Amino acid sequence: MKSFNRSILGLVVATGLCANIFAQGDAPTKPASGVVAGTHVEIKQDGAANGEVRKAKGVMVFKEGSGTQAATAVANPADTIDPKAKAIYDASVAAAKKVTSFDGVTQMKMEIPKGEELPPGFGEPARFVMMFDANDGNGVKGFRLEVLKDAKPTRIITNTEDNTAVTDITAKTFLDLGKNMNPVMEDVIQHFPRWIMEQKMGSEEEDAPKPVSFTLEPEETVDGTPCDVVRVVRQMTLEPQPDGDAEEGEKLTPQTVRFTETIAFARSDNMPRRLAESNNMSEMGGPPPTTTTYSNVKINSTIDPALFTQKMPEGFTKVDAPKEEEDESSQRTPALAFKAGDKAPGFKLTSLAGTEVTLDSLKGKVVLLDFWATWCGPCKQIMPVIQKLSEEFKDKDVAIFGVNTWEKKDGVAKTYMESKKYTYGCLLAGEELAKTYGITGIPTLILINKDGTIAFAEMGAGGDTKKMLQEAITAALAK
Repeated sequence: MKSFNRSILGLVVATGLCANIFAQGDAPTKPASGVVAGTHVEIKQDGAANGEVRKAKGVMVFKEGSGTQAATAVANPADTIDPKAKAIYDASVAAAKKVTSFDGVTQMKMEIPKGEELPPGFGEPARFVMMFDANDGNGVKGFRLEVLKDAKPTRIITNTEDNTAVTDITAKTFLDLGKNMNPVMEDVIQHFPRWIMEQKMGSEEEDAPKPVSFTLEPEETVDGTPCDVVRVVRQMTLEPQPDGDAEEGEKLTPQTVRFTETIAFARSDNMPRRLAESNNMSEMGGPPPTTTTYSNVKINSTIDPALFTQKMPEGFTKVDAPKEEEDESSQRTPALAFKAGDKAPGFKLTSLAGTEVTLDSLKGKVVLLDFWATWCGPCKQIMPVIQKLSEEFKDKDVAIFGVNTWEKKDGVAKTYMESKKYTYGCLLAGEELAKTYGITGIPTLILINKDGTIAFAEMGAGGDTKKMLQEAITAALAK
């Protein structure tokens, strides 16, 4: 089920992703704080009204001004790489890549500060059954989640590519969500066997924390299963960039971030039975420590696809889907000044080669503008997608440009594009055009039809970005 894993992967892969999200006023002057995906925390936005703190899903804030221009691993002298520990870890990674199905009871516990509360239902055990798509090893064919109380199901969530349904056994209600999985996303994420998916998808992004230590802890028996316990430390250094408040010549201190995973790997199948995660970012608003346990685990067993669908039980009441509240990401991302169907504003920008490019000169072509900066993690993550699209449509009436915006140093855009061997166009000094569009966060993608009207304009990018752009460009070419 490709649509599932592409849409939630950014939330499922908690460590190993480094990004930047920001919102700024009319005259942006500095990059936002760095963030790492995978938890619920409070994020303070530059330019937010009165500097208020807002809830944000899937992001974790570092200190303001710690934008990730560079991420490097610097080992602590105490760090060691035990060959036996690394071999156990590597064997588990290899085994996870070959997993075809998972069936087990999962439970996540989180250590939160005194006085704070977890969301209702968080930390409950649940049986999670899933099967990967044989035609797409990373895709999920379907899953079934049974929330448990006293080992008995109280709520059942099933999902296939075409349907998500929820049976509440306690309330005797049935909910058919169709293709909309958003109302149950939080339930799914806390129980999803994330570690397996991380290995199958390959989460070693360029800016991801790098492993600096593998140590072997005393063996344990977890859920009646003998386990080898490996402690893995990943580290990265966030190189801060000067902001508007920095004194000239002021020396800025890099932030060293360390993530620790202590994993009990079952000797029977190499899969985790317990995963404890922590970090050194308590002073920076990092996520609290978590421990996830996996019991009654069956790997690569034969699963009946009928488990992934359900009908309303007799005597139950069908209920309507809850009205979705405004998405928190949209709350922190103001609407753009232009929308689909509007005439695109003209521009005159200079390319890396020093030539002048205007929107008028591109009339008759489909134009894709990707607003980006070298310090923006999500921007850099989607640039390989933009490069592939430029290659795919190189013989068509399509013009693709990265619009370098809010950059801190001259020449860094050219250096970065060349280092990555990106060949699509790049336009410089996009600040005024970004302001015209009402852009307050990057990456932002603008697609312009051949007649100069906007096909779509949207901030951010997700797992389906490539497919979305392919379809949108193809549709625009057909007009």
